[in-house]
Amino acid sequence: MGCPYPAPRWKKAVKKVLRQLGAETKILDLGSGLDRRTPNTINLEIEATPNVDVLGDGHRLPFKDAVFDAVISEAVLEHVQDPNRVVSEMHRVLKPGGYVCAAVPFLQGFHASPHDYQRYTVPGFNHLFSAFTHIEGGACAGPTTSLHWIFREYVGLLFSFGNLLLAKLISLIVGWITFPAVWLDYLLIHNRHAHILASAVYFIGKKPDSLP
Repeated sequence: MGCPYPAPRWKKAVKKVLRQLGAETKILDLGSGLDRRTPNTINLEIEATPNVDVLGDGHRLPFKDAVFDAVISEAVLEHVQDPNRVVSEMHRVLKPGGYVCAAVPFLQGFHASPHDYQRYTVPGFNHLFSAFTHIEGGACAGPTTSLHWIFREYVGLLFSFGNLLLAKLISLIVGWITFPAVWLDYLLIHNRHAHILASAVYFIGKKPDSLP
C-alpha cells in the first residue's frame, strides 16, 4: 500500500477474538504475510517467507476438517480467483463454534499480489460469509483513507508520463506528505454511514454448532 493505514476496529475485533480463545487454541492465519499474531497461530502463505509455517493455497487448504478454533484472513480475498471456494475451505477447517475474522478492500486502488480480482461492499461481504453467524462487521479503514489512497495514486499517474515505477514513487512521496489527514478516520469510522465510502470492510462470525 505504501502507507500504514489505520484499521482500529478490525485490530480491536481480532484481538478480542484471540483473547477470548486463549493460548491453548489453534489459529490459522490465511495469508499471514511476515508477522505472527500469537504463538499458537499457524501462518499459511503461497510463498516461503520468515514466520511462514505452511505453504498452501486457500482454494484447497492442506488441513483436515474441523481442526481450527479460528481462521483469520486479512487483505487476502481480493487476491483469489474464487473467494466463495476459499470461504468454503475456511468453513471446512473450522471447528463448530469456531471464529472467522476477515477483512478486504472496498474503495482502494489496484494492487496485485500477485493478482487483484475484486472489491466488496459491507452487504456483499456479509453475503460471502452467509454460512457463518454474524457477530460484527462494517467499515474498518475509513473514508479519508479511501480519499487519500486514490488522491496519491491519481497524482502519481498524472505526473508519471506513463512510467509505472515513477507513478509509484510519486504516489509514495505524496502519500507520506499528506498522511496526517488520514487520522480524521479515527472520528469518521464511528459514523454509522462510514461504510458507504470505506477503504476496507470486515466481518467477524462463528461457524454454527453442529446439529445434535
